[in-house]
Amino acid sequence: MSARLARVRAALGRRGAREGANLGVTALLLLAVLVGVNYVANRRNVSWDTTAGGQFSLSPQTIRILEELDRDLRLVVLDQPRAAGRTVELFERYADVSGRVTWEVIDQEAEPARARAYQATAEAGIPFGTVVVESGERQERVTAPQEQDITNAVVKILKGETKKVYFTTGHQERSLEETGAGGLSAIASRLEEANYEGTELARLERVEDGEVRIPEDAAVVIMAGPRLDLLEAEAAALAAHVRGGGKALLLLDPPDPPGTPDGRNELTGLAGEFGATPAGDVVIDASGVGQLFGFGVEVPLAASYGLHPITRGFVNAATVFPLAQSLVATPPAELPRGMRLSELVLSSDVSWGEVDAEELETGEVNAGEDERPGPLRLAYAVHVPTGEPPDPAEVAGGEEQDPPEAGPDPEADPEAESPGDETAEDPEGRFVIVGDSDFIGNNLALAPLGNADLFLNMVNWLAEDEDLIAIRPRAAEDRRITMTSAQVRNVVLLSLVFLPGFFLIWGVTVWWSRR
Repeated sequence: MSARLARVRAALGRRGAREGANLGVTALLLLAVLVGVNYVANRRNVSWDTTAGGQFSLSPQTIRILEELDRDLRLVVLDQPRAAGRTVELFERYADVSGRVTWEVIDQEAEPARARAYQATAEAGIPFGTVVVESGERQERVTAPQEQDITNAVVKILKGETKKVYFTTGHQERSLEETGAGGLSAIASRLEEANYEGTELARLERVEDGEVRIPEDAAVVIMAGPRLDLLEAEAAALAAHVRGGGKALLLLDPPDPPGTPDGRNELTGLAGEFGATPAGDVVIDASGVGQLFGFGVEVPLAASYGLHPITRGFVNAATVFPLAQSLVATPPAELPRGMRLSELVLSSDVSWGEVDAEELETGEVNAGEDERPGPLRLAYAVHVPTGEPPDPAEVAGGEEQDPPEAGPDPEADPEAESPGDETAEDPEGRFVIVGDSDFIGNNLALAPLGNADLFLNMVNWLAEDEDLIAIRPRAAEDRRITMTSAQVRNVVLLSLVFLPGFFLIWGVTVWWSRR
């Protein structure tokens, strides 16, 4: 026995045995490190999106909502596991941002009983790929497993209520039901996705005590391209609504035909009353950028925006405004006390406001000496103090002593001067004025531009849903290479003839030299 132990000790004492033991220990340590790394990676998933457009990253809108979740969310996709790969990847991105998000795949074929729990009574079945967002007893179904649709379902659950957005009628405005190029059916769908209920409002039919009334449940009142003027009572009702803390959006096209005097005195007066007077011109853009996208000089392409929550994230976004008129801002000293204007969209430096009707009719436009040069303002956001408007004489008399932004008594509440300090006891009215309504027509709302996003941001700000304002997820970039026939021929010769021929000759040369 002792001899056998001695032989074992001798064997272990050899150099090869020691190296083998060291190798085994190293392998065990490496295995332990790999197990530890995988354990940590499974608990904390970190990934990097190196695509140019951030195609595999959640949008800032979605991230902001997930980071502020105050309840648990469960994402369920009703599909076969092998077919739900992309949806699962999207679910994992949601779960990586917030620990309150969990997800699951339910196979309708393998687990029909569990799938039927999400089926309505009158339904014969649920389409494969349907996503269900759950929180407590609330559920929202999504037929397209895309980030925008899933996030909208999350928003609907979190908000718990649908806000009403009224579109006025009776003045030849654009219609929510029109599916043609100039209709608003695409915008109506986007509003519904964002948990807003777009409905028409015939304001002349709502008369109480001899006065036109705005519905109390109106989150936003929108006038989308009225061709006919308002009645005096309608303009007064809308102005009183905004001054009382209401929210409104006016999309006012140039006069028809362009370059002629605008007879819509109540509409232009309403905009001027809130500090943004329509100029009655047509903005011409001579930069040539719009022509690259197939637009004419009468369709300015805007890529410059003011600093405001509505335009947050629009640094690299392009919007177009066909046949738009510019807006002239009232000097701050002449505004009612507490009212503030913020510019939203600006035309290029080489634009101008054309007022010559003959030049506009012929299409041969030139900048005249009496025409306003760019950059011109195409849209303004107006912060309106609540209450009765001050006496114009009082405003004129005190404009040098009191800054327009200051409140009635700045010393009483120093924080009241802060533009972002809004409380339930002291709400503000909000008004957005745009010199164009064509930019939200179906033809542009469905185009790969920022028009629809800009409009939705306006509605979000007006409805005091600033937390939802962000650029929506962008589609994958088209990065194809366009070559001429000569370039294609050169690439073919280089890749199929010259390079293979070079290496063939080189190989033969090396082989011959070694013989």
